Amino acid sequence: MLQFIPVFEGNTIAVRASGKLSHEDYQNFLPKLEEQIKQFGKVSILFEFEDFSGWDLEAAKDDYDFGMQHLDDFERIAMVGNKAWERWMSLIAKPFLPSGDVRYFNHENLQAAWDWLRENHESEETETSLSPYKNIVVAVDFSNASKYACERAIELAKLYDASLTVLSIAPEYGFLALYGDSIDGYLVNDNMVGDQVERRIKATEAQMNAFVGELNAGAKVNSKVIYGNKKYSIVSFLEAQKTDLVIFAAAKKKGLNTLLGSTPQYVQNHSRAEVLLIPVQDSAF
Repeated sequence: MLQFIPVFEGNTIAVRASGKLSHEDYQNFLPKLEEQIKQFGKVSILFEFEDFSGWDLEAAKDDYDFGMQHLDDFERIAMVGNKAWERWMSLIAKPFLPSGDVRYFNHENLQAAWDWLRENHESEETETSLSPYKNIVVAVDFSNASKYACERAIELAKLYDASLTVLSIAPEYGFLALYGDSIDGYLVNDNMVGDQVERRIKATEAQMNAFVGELNAGAKVNSKVIYGNKKYSIVSFLEAQKTDLVIFAAAKKKGLNTLLGSTPQYVQNHSRAEVLLIPVQDSAF
């Protein structure tokens, strides 16, 4: 599937590709990309591959045809993944782009990919003083602890007059990498996986709507659901949105040692956003 990741600024577009792409994926995706190109003219685009397994024949043709039609419409293309053949794709694409500005980055260097895409549009001046938060994100799993973290996030957003986004990750479907394999006598195919992914996204979006509706925000709260690996998806969103602060709930009874190797620690190590853990006692509920 193909998903747009909301981007903070102008003519930069971010897209995540997972699983095996189909003609239907492109039919849903390309018109939106066309709109972005018409709006901004030349665009820079970040393609992030997560558990990506290629294209079916029709989708491959869609990709090639669109690329040939819009070669002059791309300033830079950054490809982010973790497989050798994904790196080769960037090398193959490079000669076709007039500017030749196609680069590959692995997931651990996602920040570098964003820096490279943005360097033509940002001042090289380095800030030497602390700035107030402008863009706050709170990552939730719809638990009571997440609700408590949201309440704290709302207070901070009001204090700094910052935007606030509630983010949740729809977990990956377990059979995503098993196209055509037989599991307990059942054949797992593209359609089955696609249906399950769509249901999971819709179910998470329904939970998100109910969750946000129960918040006593007193101000606008944005919400976003992304499908994929939790830690990669959160970092991807934070970098695309130039997030200043990301907030997580942490169950205090489990102790800080359990955070080693956890999603908050990964985000802290791979994102520029400041990370705030809100410790939650059982008695808080």
